[in-house]
Amino acid sequence: MQEKWIEKIYAGFLGMDAGMRLGAPVENPYWTYERLEEYYGNMEGYLREYRHYAADDDVNGPVIFLRALIDWGKDFTPKQAGETWLNYTRCGHGMFWWGGEDMSTEHRAYMNLKRGVSAPKSGSIALNGQVAAEQIGGQIFVDTWGLIYPGDPAMAAKQARKAASVSHDGEGLYGAQFMAACVAAAFTCTTVDEVLDAGLAVLPRDCDYRRVVESVRAFHKKQPDDFRACRNYVDREWGAHKYPGYCHIIPNAGICVLALLYGKGELGRTIEIACMCGFDTDCNASNTGTITGVLGGLENFPARYRTSINDCVVLSSVSGFLNMLDSAAFSKELAVLAYRLRGEQPPAWLALPRPGDMLMDFEMPGSTHGLELTDRASHWIRPVEGEAHTGKRCLEMMIDGKLPVPVDLFFRGSFMRSDFNDERYEPVFSPRVYPGQTVSCWMKSKQEAPAAITVTPFLTTAVTGQRKELEPVVLPDRTWRQVSFRVPELAGDQVHFIGWKVEINPTTPPWTLGRVFVDDITVTGPMAYAIDMSIQKKEFDEITPFSCNDIQPDLQYGELVLRTECGGQAFTGNYYTRDGAMEGEAVVESGDSCMLLLRGKGTRNFYALGLDGENAVIACCENGEWTQLAAVPYGWQRGETLRIRAEAEGSNLRLLVDGALVLQAADDRFAYGMVGVCHPGAASSRWKMFAVTGQI
Repeated sequence: MQEKWIEKIYAGFLGMDAGMRLGAPVENPYWTYERLEEYYGNMEGYLREYRHYAADDDVNGPVIFLRALIDWGKDFTPKQAGETWLNYTRCGHGMFWWGGEDMSTEHRAYMNLKRGVSAPKSGSIALNGQVAAEQIGGQIFVDTWGLIYPGDPAMAAKQARKAASVSHDGEGLYGAQFMAACVAAAFTCTTVDEVLDAGLAVLPRDCDYRRVVESVRAFHKKQPDDFRACRNYVDREWGAHKYPGYCHIIPNAGICVLALLYGKGELGRTIEIACMCGFDTDCNASNTGTITGVLGGLENFPARYRTSINDCVVLSSVSGFLNMLDSAAFSKELAVLAYRLRGEQPPAWLALPRPGDMLMDFEMPGSTHGLELTDRASHWIRPVEGEAHTGKRCLEMMIDGKLPVPVDLFFRGSFMRSDFNDERYEPVFSPRVYPGQTVSCWMKSKQEAPAAITVTPFLTTAVTGQRKELEPVVLPDRTWRQVSFRVPELAGDQVHFIGWKVEINPTTPPWTLGRVFVDDITVTGPMAYAIDMSIQKKEFDEITPFSCNDIQPDLQYGELVLRTECGGQAFTGNYYTRDGAMEGEAVVESGDSCMLLLRGKGTRNFYALGLDGENAVIACCENGEWTQLAAVPYGWQRGETLRIRAEAEGSNLRLLVDGALVLQAADDRFAYGMVGVCHPGAASSRWKMFAVTGQI
């Protein structure tokens, strides 16, 4: 694989995010083509600035559904892709549009899976009808298949088709093949026409998808300068009056091809045209943004669309840990996966941290890894070359020394509702930094006038908003110094901000400009933390820091209340926790179960340890099938307070109740995963406090 493709993978993923953000505010039936033209005219930048952009199905699907390959291997089947949907989706929340089975193709496909209908039947025309099976969702979740098969459009199309068959069929699958192939082809192509040729090469000769692509190309040749004329042509010849349903794939395919052609391969203009044409604005801009991001690379990525992203992407899967995505780090993961799929070794600089650890190395050109400043009006940060601690690149922070107030450089260990303007697609979060872990970075100062730059590590708690400052460090001039600290115990709260207070103290008046270089930020090590339910909040229809599936959570009198009519789970913690333990104090109000989860990889795969019926039980749920690993009679009653502790060490699982070892078993199916609470059947329980330890 060509090393320059690594940057193109990054540019493609950023392009997808930029298109999504541009189109999302006008993805609404109110925003007709006429209103868009009247109100916005010629779009030339984001229509709305967000504090942070909440989740969206246009990034949920490409990131999460790719885990079919990660979890099952490159030869995954449609049935296994369907298992991936079930495993990472919270029933009725997040991931995709829950518009009702009669309106949302994805909603219907998911419920088919829940009812025991496996893919590809779950998304078939035979089961769902042609209209539902050929909506736009077939092509909006497939961008990443093109990114991990650079230069191989046939393989990208093959894998995308399997993944899309969970929910779509017919023209919906042709859209999946076409878009994935276009992304993969953009790595080796130099023009939009070459990309479209590669997309058409994976389509059958006789299908409407081919016809709409060829039709728009023909119109463009006749009128190459007027995209609005072409838009009216698409609406007239290929519009929704001919292709029914809430959002059919064919009209939107026409708009995507239109945007690519009239945008001339330039990312900014392409996604702007995709949005100005109406239809499914964020989906069309996302697909075309990925293609043109790859085609043009980072060097042609418009700053007006990159700066606001700040490498920060939010998801809404069942894992609150996985839902905080660093675009630069994730693009490196995609690149490593691309190398491995080709049977090649990635370059040494692309080495990834251990799963569950964090690394911000700034080696991807222009990357910021989500770092922020409290005051960007007076100070600023930028990626630079030539000053790095390791590799080629690092981050430079410029500090105005005439200002008496210090500035914070920080990243988010978790998100809260206050970080967002809205709640689209209901994201949910578990921290990615925990008490007991070590946060480390390398820093050096560089300034022309005599000055001392002091750096004070700090963190801010998520719920109570308390700020904790640690030991300050004076940076040596022009010499790298490691600044490390251990995250302290937080009295049952979570980490919100992690960072460094930076202040400059000139030794001679009147003024100096301080420069601080930052590199190789890491979060590593074991965790030991508490979750105090008396201080938690209800946000995004969940209770911090949990993510629930088939459970209705609530807070009452300082306790977490979990109610389920059919059995469900509540997850939290680092997704890659290996050995560790979770302890909780519970009262069962109804039902006959009370169990803790270890190594939960999703809603279909976890260990459950606790009380079920008249027994103490250790069980394994694998792909939704329960296996009892060990059981012993144990007498308990509803209404009594139970202190339950679940432990995992290697393949050994242990259950303790009220401090006494009750049961143990051995199983090696799951090596890591989240922690949490589980009720196998209908139940209601109350929990006051949890204690968690873990190693990754």
